[in-house]
Amino acid sequence: MKRFTTREVAELLGTAEWRVRRLFEDGTLPEPDRFGGKRAIPQQQLLALIDALRSRGWLPNQQEVVQ
Repeated sequence: MKRFTTREVAELLGTAEWRVRRLFEDGTLPEPDRFGGKRAIPQQQLLALIDALRSRGWLPNQQEVVQ
């Protein structure tokens, strides 16, 4: 199973790393396991992460991207 750091997720989604971290720090998403002190975000959590970022207005909705 592929895992990502907060930096990798931020780069993949084109958003700021602090925004990804904030979702875990404020309890919006459950804290993933850590490896070497860094979050090891499982690939299957990416959709929930995208939805949470969109709900805060930190990522455009899919329809906005298409237009």
